[in-house]
Amino acid sequence: MVASTQPERAIRSLSPADEDFPARLRSISSAPAELYLCGRVAPPPRVALVGARRSDDYGLDLARQLGERLARAGVCVVSGGAGGVDTAALEGALAGGGRPVAVLGTGCDVSYPAANRRLFDRLAEQGALLSEHPPGTQGLPFHFARRNRLISGLADGVVVVRAAARSGSLLTARFALGQGRKLMAVPGPAGQRLSAGCHLLLRSGARLVESAGDVLRELGLEAGQQPQLPLGPPAAERARLPGPQQELLRLLQGGQASVDQLARSSGLSASQVAASLLELELQGWVEQKPGMVYTVTRSSATSS
Repeated sequence: MVASTQPERAIRSLSPADEDFPARLRSISSAPAELYLCGRVAPPPRVALVGARRSDDYGLDLARQLGERLARAGVCVVSGGAGGVDTAALEGALAGGGRPVAVLGTGCDVSYPAANRRLFDRLAEQGALLSEHPPGTQGLPFHFARRNRLISGLADGVVVVRAAARSGSLLTARFALGQGRKLMAVPGPAGQRLSAGCHLLLRSGARLVESAGDVLRELGLEAGQQPQLPLGPPAAERARLPGPQQELLRLLQGGQASVDQLARSSGLSASQVAASLLELELQGWVEQKPGMVYTVTRSSATSS
């Protein structure tokens, strides 16, 4: 990948004795002796969202939704600076008015990949760029592997969104377990390469999460401790949903229905309806009720 350098970013050097040095990174194994910071790291609670650099649209949409809703709930989103899930999670957190942190495997003045230059500029203003490497340091493979311990170390918990069976995200997960952080994973469609890593973590004891609300509950952040999460995306996002999902939402406006009922009314196959409902549920548009019937969430019904 190509990198670009942005010398205009204001970068501070921090030692563990400095007030702005994140306290949680002082106590992790292989704690950094020095950090470089551009911006300011928001206080806890913090959640790390990580996943595949070459993600599919399913993972990108999910990471963006989680980032935005966690930010709206007052949670600081932490991620790497790579493409794919990292980028989507950080963009979502910025859209939600949060102060996300990108932990880099380069110097804070290096945009790697170069396509993230504008994102990093926004993070430097609204959130933070953090690195243990001095300005001008270019990305090397072992830098990114070591960076992962800082991503998990900053956070209360780590959520793996999409990951292959051999993935850097699983290294972050191992660091999280060693650091005593809560480990969570989002299930994906069966049989897909990018679902394999998440399913491996779930079989090994990671907590299954499907929404920002699930993440908050896993971290013990009750509704009274954080601003109320919106129950569904803004109305403007509905128009960007695929046609079949919009049709299912229209059919559900009048009440509740099962997969078979929706298939008959929509002309879609039962498998198409089930897959679309899963995506809508993960995004907060619908919820499953007892009896295997679905209904729209309250905010979805009022925003149509």
